[in-house]
Amino acid sequence: MTELGSTMDSLWPSVVSELTELVTIESISSLPDHADRVDESAAEVARRITEIGCPDVRVVTAGGSCPAVIAKFPAPQGMPTVLLYAHHDVQPTGELEAWSTPPFEAT
Repeated sequence: MTELGSTMDSLWPSVVSELTELVTIESISSLPDHADRVDESAAEVARRITEIGCPDVRVVTAGGSCPAVIAKFPAPQGMPTVLLYAHHDVQPTGELEAWSTPPFEAT
């Protein structure tokens, strides 16, 4: 097994645990009555990034949009910059009867 594979194997249980917690946040950005949950999701993502040692983490809202989490890990001298873009909000669930498992519960 490669060093990367070994590292991923050792981290995987904590990754699954954290995602299991994050998926419970009903951060449906298109529903105004869920705005507080979208804010909660952004704050929780920012907190977790800060916990792993990121020196520059901000939650930013521009022009009435949903909050974005911006985190900057400085690259070592001479190394390339990497951009990771993802979202922490979700889409409306639609009819719950159409789901075979609860939409905000990890399976």
